[in-house]
Amino acid sequence: MGLSISKELAKLLGGEILLESKINEGSSFSLIIPLVLEEEPQKNFNKVRSQESVLHILENPNQFLDFPAAKDDRTQIENGDKTVLIIEDDLKFASILIKQANEKGFKCLSASTGEDGLVLARKYKPNAIILDFGLPGTNGHNVLNELKADPSVRHIPVHIISAEEHSLQPIKEGAVSYLRKPVNKEQLNHAFGRIENFIDRKMKNLLIIEDDPNARIAIRKLIGNGDVKCLEAGSGQEALSVCKESYIDCIVLDIGLPDMSGFDLIYELEKIEDQQTPPIIIYTGRELTWEENNELQKYAESIIIKGVKSEERLLDETALFLHRTIKDLPESKQGIIHKLYDKESIFQLKKILLVDDDMRNVFALSKILKDRGMNVVKAENGKRALDVLEDMGDVDIVLMDIMMPEMDGYEAMRKIRANIKYKNLPVIALTAKAMKDDKQKCIDAGANDYIAKPVDVERLLSLMRVWLGA
Repeated sequence: MGLSISKELAKLLGGEILLESKINEGSSFSLIIPLVLEEEPQKNFNKVRSQESVLHILENPNQFLDFPAAKDDRTQIENGDKTVLIIEDDLKFASILIKQANEKGFKCLSASTGEDGLVLARKYKPNAIILDFGLPGTNGHNVLNELKADPSVRHIPVHIISAEEHSLQPIKEGAVSYLRKPVNKEQLNHAFGRIENFIDRKMKNLLIIEDDPNARIAIRKLIGNGDVKCLEAGSGQEALSVCKESYIDCIVLDIGLPDMSGFDLIYELEKIEDQQTPPIIIYTGRELTWEENNELQKYAESIIIKGVKSEERLLDETALFLHRTIKDLPESKQGIIHKLYDKESIFQLKKILLVDDDMRNVFALSKILKDRGMNVVKAENGKRALDVLEDMGDVDIVLMDIMMPEMDGYEAMRKIRANIKYKNLPVIALTAKAMKDDKQKCIDAGANDYIAKPVDVERLLSLMRVWLGA
């Protein structure tokens, strides 16, 4: 949690925290912040570079709506037109993008702030979005997160064109491509060609790489619908052949293959000429080591451990990376995804028991949970948590730290499960440890799920959505 807070503080100061890690050697963190907070005036506004600016935005949430933008085609859009929303505050560059898009047969919408971009995306439902990260008001990273958290627009492919250093993070969050400014006409032509190809291809190809045929059938049944064609491979070599012969939009990969490891397969996929490696979702039943998890994070868009509730997450992740329109899915599958993303309703008035002896973590997490409409009850150790449960009895979910004085999380979870009335009470373990068998120890002690510290807030909320919706 401390690292997550530090990361956000660094962003507010216009900087970043970098991590360099080597297996068996250790990790080093670097904080980079500018000596002078940079300001870039344009049309009488400054880009957000300081904590004071962020507070000003929170106090004046409408100041970045209806901003001057490049002239677009919104009054000429008709049913059946291919449309692109361009969210770019450099009006000269936005005009260049609009001209090039028009030449390719697209009608354009233009926004110079993230706030206006989100309004236009939800109103017009464009076929694609081109997004700059360095925007006034809410930045492009927040815009991308908002788009991908909204079931009504999350299927729209987002192409990043930004001056920021290239990063895999936007791709992990659902963007389909990343171009770093400055860009030339050939690169823009290629980008619009990719958008056109994506729009024209109504059927998306999902490759399931899994040596268990029954597991492949289960995944195909979970994902299957008229807009997705499921291709299958039972080995690494078979998967490579399929990728060379067919255009693949997304891969679901079990890393335990008979002829090569999932790691080796990913390396081989990277070597295929004239092809961009598609998003890879790791879906495995094997507990990953810390080193394996770190290595996979360099390539895989998501890592899902097979288990209770993992099917819901797999459906959600594949829908994200295949850019499936949620309203076109069968009602049962729509319901699964809406439960994960209806943030306002699923958290409202839920009672959360937060068990942690570190008051900094308790304070930070409590604020995040309360801001989403939850009631938070606190306990500083396992013994106190048992007393709170006995006194209140109507707790909806427990967030249980492991390393605590007097009674640790393992013992507390075992005692909770020993009481029949808490048989179905969801418990998520939070631990700063990172040993290979930690997750299994937590599950054996009675946890339903597990997340390591420093806590990734969005991942924790995602897990809570799953278990509160059970």
